[in-house]
Amino acid sequence: MSAVDRYTALQLAVRLVRHGVKLSIVYSGTGVAREYLRNLHREIHGRSPRGGPLVTSVGTVIKTRPQQAHASLFAALYLRLDGRGLYQAVNYTALLDAFEMYLALIPRHKPPLIDINLAWATARDLRSGQADLQHCPDCEVGFLVMRAGNIGSTCPLCSLYARV
Repeated sequence: MSAVDRYTALQLAVRLVRHGVKLSIVYSGTGVAREYLRNLHREIHGRSPRGGPLVTSVGTVIKTRPQQAHASLFAALYLRLDGRGLYQAVNYTALLDAFEMYLALIPRHKPPLIDINLAWATARDLRSGQADLQHCPDCEVGFLVMRAGNIGSTCPLCSLYARV
């Protein structure tokens, strides 16, 4: 690996760790040594990284229509940034850029309904075919449909507006 490639991988690792991405994801996306990543996490966040399993499927984590709408927004941004490349591999730069755009669109006084690790799982599930972005024939907005889970395959925005 060249010096430029190592520098690029380290830059990406720092961005990912700053956002709180699980270190196993950072490692798989950058190839930076796990011990280095643990030290980087402690330096940035002032504490050791939390363990725990990765999200197995976005559909098992998204439980509400508002969460589905937020995940749909992220998925649409990610698709716009990575295009059809999202079906080959998770693009970590596009993942971060789409997540930062998503955060910029959420009002400051409201917490985001998805975190960076759920955003990564969404990107992963889009790539693997476990999730898809479909367009609503009524409101013409793209929405996330998951193969697994309890949320139906109808537009979350239309469902939310129907309740109002």
